[in-house]
Amino acid sequence: MCLDHRNKPLATVFTTLRTPFCGACRPLLPKVGWQNVGKSWPQGFERYVSEWDIGVRYTGHVDYGRPVEAVIPGATGRLLAALARVEAEMPISTLASIAGVGRTRASGIIGELSDLGIVERREIGRTVLVSLARRSAAGELIDRLAHLGSEVIARLRALASELEPAPETLLVFGSFARGEADSHSDLDVLAVRSPAADPDKWAAALSVFAQQARDLAGSPVQVLDYDLDGLRRKARPRARVGRDFWSAVRRDAIVLVGSQLDDLIEGV
Repeated sequence: MCLDHRNKPLATVFTTLRTPFCGACRPLLPKVGWQNVGKSWPQGFERYVSEWDIGVRYTGHVDYGRPVEAVIPGATGRLLAALARVEAEMPISTLASIAGVGRTRASGIIGELSDLGIVERREIGRTVLVSLARRSAAGELIDRLAHLGSEVIARLRALASELEPAPETLLVFGSFARGEADSHSDLDVLAVRSPAADPDKWAAALSVFAQQARDLAGSPVQVLDYDLDGLRRKARPRARVGRDFWSAVRRDAIVLVGSQLDDLIEGV
């Protein structure tokens, strides 16, 4: 990125700058949504861009494996993520080693975070023990961010409980359910329609849920939609096709609302 643009976040660059984009910046344009960029190209530059020209559309996914580091990049994010993973105090030297940050740099950052009330520190002789200040509002937010996947599941359950018509089951499976979702992962959902549900109303309700789940999780949502008979044909233990897939779904499943998958397949 050019001298004018390299130190500014993408959203700032593409929505507020009124300076021309250099050749190095131009390849970044496809990473955001843009339209109505005008018809003329100024002499000597690729084009001028104003805040009225750009409609920003972020295309990245949430990294649930490293949510703190994704939101707070660099050494600060790594140190906070390491603190959020444990309840107990630890020496700064240990924290620095876990986070992959130099001891001197970690001490400086921890001092700043302590001044902000995000980190608690106390000295025992020559040893400085630190922990995340979960009682502070900022520390609580960091802790919640570190456990973002669990919070998303809880809120998905609340959304699923409002589905009308109610499903036989609605569950999450795959990498998200295993706690392994990264920035390339989708949110995989299995939905099973009740025999009593009107198909059109069910389709509309499921579409609304999928969009709400997409907005909540910040990742694409892939929905497998079955009626009860279709599920039993596909997922029965003696099925010749997809046996490994359905075995993985059973193993990973987190039920949001309704029955356990095995209960439905076995007709319990």
